[in-house]
Amino acid sequence: MDAPKPMTAFVGTLYVGTDRLGRPLTDPEKNDLTALLRRHDFVGASMVALRFAFKLRRSKAAAQDLQGRANLRLIRLGWDPREVPLVKRLCRLVYSEHTNERSESETARKAEEVFVREHAIQVGRSAPSAEDAAAAIEAEREAAARGRAKLESLRALFTEAKDEVNLVWLNYSLDDIDDLGEMARLSGRDVKDFYLAADRRKRHVRRLLARTPGAERAEATSEEDE
Repeated sequence: MDAPKPMTAFVGTLYVGTDRLGRPLTDPEKNDLTALLRRHDFVGASMVALRFAFKLRRSKAAAQDLQGRANLRLIRLGWDPREVPLVKRLCRLVYSEHTNERSESETARKAEEVFVREHAIQVGRSAPSAEDAAAAIEAEREAAARGRAKLESLRALFTEAKDEVNLVWLNYSLDDIDDLGEMARLSGRDVKDFYLAADRRKRHVRRLLARTPGAERAEATSEEDE
């Protein structure tokens, strides 16, 4: 029986992304991707995406960081020129990164205030007041910030343990992909690897809780379970 052919970075005009490949790009693939991006005016598209990032962040350094992370996601997640122009793809990734980070920029706060006013008009008198809705948004921001800190701590634990499968799981989870079968398909791994990783993940979480100040009970529970 012939061995299956290894996946390549390009299927027709579709660039599949390194996440789906499950490996870094080879030098020829890097050259092909560079040529593809050049044909679609990557420089011009990047300038538009950077201006969009600046509108979201109102800081040159923050906008450049946002654009850089969007470019990395393009490499990881891929792009199909037949479905969306490069400039729109980059802007979508910029906005996605901006949303994930829950930017504290003035633009984001103004957009939320407009949403609060419009929501109150659409829902009617039974809707919460603008002040209550704004307070709820602020609480959501704070909760999101705490959640991001915990996720980064968890990522550090996965890295420390050299748990590659759970690192892949975390990256896909942050991209709103939560189906283990889809993770397996995109990463080229056996779905069993992700099911087995769940038990290890629980142990990682217990370790994370044990390291949290005031979490002595969690640490004791972790030791008993192990």
